[in-house]
Amino acid sequence: MESISSYQARRSYLDGEERELTQQQNRRRQIRRKVFLTLKIIIFLIIWIFFVVIMFIQPEHISNDQTLALEQHTLKVLNLHWQSKSNKVKVTLTGNLDMESTNFPRLATASHKHISVSVRIYNHLLNKTEYESDIWTVYLLKSDLTRTHLGTVRHLFNMKQLEVDTAALYHGDQKSLQITLLNPGRDILAFKMKVNTDPVEMNTGVIAAGVLLSALYIIIIAGLTDPTFAAVVLASTAIGMLCVLDDRPSVQTIVSWIDMHTLMLIFCMMVMVTIITETGIFGYVAVLAYRLSKGRHWLLVGLLCMISVLLSAFLELVTILMIMVPVVIRLCECMSLRTTTVLICVAIFSNIGGTLTPIGDPPNVIIATNTHVMGHGVDFSQFVIHMFPGVALSITAAWLYLYMVLRKTLQTGGAEQTKLKADLKKKREPSMFRITAATNYMETLDLMEAKYTLEDKPLLIKSSIAFIFALALFALHSLPVFSGATLAWTALMAVMLLLILYDTQDLSAVLIRVDWSMLLFFSALFVLIEACTELGLTDWLAEGLILIILSVDPKYQVVTSIVLILWMAALFSFFIESIPIVTMLIKLTIKVALSDRMNIPLLPMIWALSYGVCFAGNGTLFSTTANIAAAGIAKQHGYKITGYEFFKYGFPVTILTITIATIYLLIAHGIFTWH
Repeated sequence: MESISSYQARRSYLDGEERELTQQQNRRRQIRRKVFLTLKIIIFLIIWIFFVVIMFIQPEHISNDQTLALEQHTLKVLNLHWQSKSNKVKVTLTGNLDMESTNFPRLATASHKHISVSVRIYNHLLNKTEYESDIWTVYLLKSDLTRTHLGTVRHLFNMKQLEVDTAALYHGDQKSLQITLLNPGRDILAFKMKVNTDPVEMNTGVIAAGVLLSALYIIIIAGLTDPTFAAVVLASTAIGMLCVLDDRPSVQTIVSWIDMHTLMLIFCMMVMVTIITETGIFGYVAVLAYRLSKGRHWLLVGLLCMISVLLSAFLELVTILMIMVPVVIRLCECMSLRTTTVLICVAIFSNIGGTLTPIGDPPNVIIATNTHVMGHGVDFSQFVIHMFPGVALSITAAWLYLYMVLRKTLQTGGAEQTKLKADLKKKREPSMFRITAATNYMETLDLMEAKYTLEDKPLLIKSSIAFIFALALFALHSLPVFSGATLAWTALMAVMLLLILYDTQDLSAVLIRVDWSMLLFFSALFVLIEACTELGLTDWLAEGLILIILSVDPKYQVVTSIVLILWMAALFSFFIESIPIVTMLIKLTIKVALSDRMNIPLLPMIWALSYGVCFAGNGTLFSTTANIAAAGIAKQHGYKITGYEFFKYGFPVTILTITIATIYLLIAHGIFTWH
């Protein structure tokens, strides 16, 4: 079975049935589509022209770039001509610099080598300083004669005015901008410095970033075009916006914005699931659930939901649903169950199960492969241990809630089947692909087992070997001897092992079924979020969050940060795809944790972020790609999952599970300080 993209699934769900419309209605719809298509092309052409003009026609700004050498125990003062009316100066340094410690001083140690940088406005006529800035400490990497790592750091100086004779202000041509650099160490240093005397105002950058992200969300929600294409266009627009604001990034910088660990892990899981699919194991497991249920409908639904939990915790969710949904539909038809309701239950528990591990849900992949998160010792085992209590409690609560709500209405599929058959007959569509409801449990079981069997047992054994190898290394990563077995590298080694055992002569047959569109979507999204960070959006949000936390008593700041991160992530992820949300919020969370103004541990907020974005995937039909894929495939089989029906069952489960996660985190980290 060839996989379909989430966009195809979305269009399959959203497209109306034109055959039910009159000829006049179809003509009106065609006119509206042509008008909409014309407007869309015009808008994208305007964006394209903007990008071309900015990137290729407008010359690059000639800035005050200098290559400097600082001798040991030296104070150097650089004089630049001052013409700006702004009280802000942006200084960029490139060299053998420790970017992490410079951006987050809490990471620096007392013995960390550094240089000090400050800025001031000097009036030569009066021989007096008019403006000065605070000192910026730039930390250096440890000396390594065999390797040089070039890092780039930036700082925006906000200069404060001193007492100056007002008459001296008329002699502006006598002023200069002085960059003071102090090297207190014993090493000779060399680096490149760029000074921007007219940096973009934060308000302008935040507004521009907000418009870009809002445009992405609107396009995704409305289904105006392919999400991947939208992400690429808006990422290009964001780069063009940086050029307009005189902060054009280099190609190397743009490439460095892409998180290769995340892409590698997702790619490897896609390849593994693609090969495992050829064994027929997913359909076989669903039929096994039917056998174990003995024809009892609630037991069957429970088994299907638990299978979804386990599979989604370890394998790529969208591909699994593409295989599972047709089998679940046939099982529901056999037992006269409400098909759309059962599919919603399966999707709900798949989203909850994907929260358990760092490889289950794409947002967790982004979180777990972040450099800062991995630097705090978060590995596969620790992630599962911390997430398991909240996930287990949420599964139990969600099951009890759905049972209480659906216990009297789940098995009312007779009317649904009758209506479906009438619709198929009306549309003159063949229904031979559909298994009619059997009157006998054993007859139905024989029919299902004949259709869904293990197609390649040797390949299943090979896949199991590779999968067990991956899980073993995931679990052993916490040991010092396996410190290099990160999630991405472990997944790559497991896929290489599986490909060796698979021994195919046509690897393209496997690679063609990989969702390359999703990988490109992730890449473009990383560039867009980093560009928005350069525009100041993340700093602005982090500053607002820090001010809220600082307004609380210090002994309650940890629990306050947990609640804020959890519910903010959930609120943002209710109605829009969670991937761009978590990409932005992980940077915001790190900034809050590394703020010098308070002492908030990072890990509790990481768990809160994961719970928030993953559990909120059950809020609406469009919250996750998995929901959209399930709805699209269901519609291909004649069942339409409406947004209202999904919201009716999914939203209460979301509120319930997020509340449980909040209580669990407050107890674990507020009372027992598990961190």
